[in-house]
Amino acid sequence: MQPANLSELEPAGMAPPTAGLQQRKSSETRVAILDAAVECLAKYGYARTTTQLIAKIANVSRGAMLHHYATKQDLIESVIDYAFFRHMEGFSAAVQSLTEVQRTRENAGILMDWSLYLSREYKAYLELNVAARTDEDLRAMFIPKAQRHDRVWSEELVRNFPEWAEDQERLARSHRLVQSVMSGMVLNRDIWDDPAMEETLLAFLASVLLKVRDGSLTFASPSGPKKPRVARPRKTVARTAAA
Repeated sequence: MQPANLSELEPAGMAPPTAGLQQRKSSETRVAILDAAVECLAKYGYARTTTQLIAKIANVSRGAMLHHYATKQDLIESVIDYAFFRHMEGFSAAVQSLTEVQRTRENAGILMDWSLYLSREYKAYLELNVAARTDEDLRAMFIPKAQRHDRVWSEELVRNFPEWAEDQERLARSHRLVQSVMSGMVLNRDIWDDPAMEETLLAFLASVLLKVRDGSLTFASPSGPKKPRVARPRKTVARTAAA
């Protein structure tokens, strides 16, 4: 299992603070390409995202594009990590800006998380997730990375919410609950078109998580309810009369 560390997902080729002019320019071009790819995926979808369109939006030449990413596959592989990295980076920064009361009692992290679920980075990531269901090549790239991202997210949650650290299994289940609810809300947002309903669901989710954390509400046993025992018919043994 690979180590779960957000810093390891930082895009390759990023210039350190002490980098020279040429290295900084190369880094800026790479980020511009990745940002353009994220925008294309979020706005046009995976099927309509091409290297030509990305280069146009990034305002770079085709030669510059090929210098950094020789194929669309190379670019998409980097974008998968980049979109998650930006999403998680934004989430951690947002949570760390909260006061302890906002984080632990008001559960304000839920609203910040929702705002990031509406970001173009998450929309691009969700688009890749959906497209990977029917594109075998994309699936082969996306699933292993997404599984690693899930481990990174779990580690970041423990760092950002130390009040949950004593019961990481409960935190993991709560994380799954938030993912399920918010992903579903994003997918159906245009269909529902109901901001008031969104606010209601988010407030309910925040309330539920506080109860789960405090122990007044628990998750059901993963084994589920026991199946009723069915009595088996007794076997009858034929008796023969003594001679």
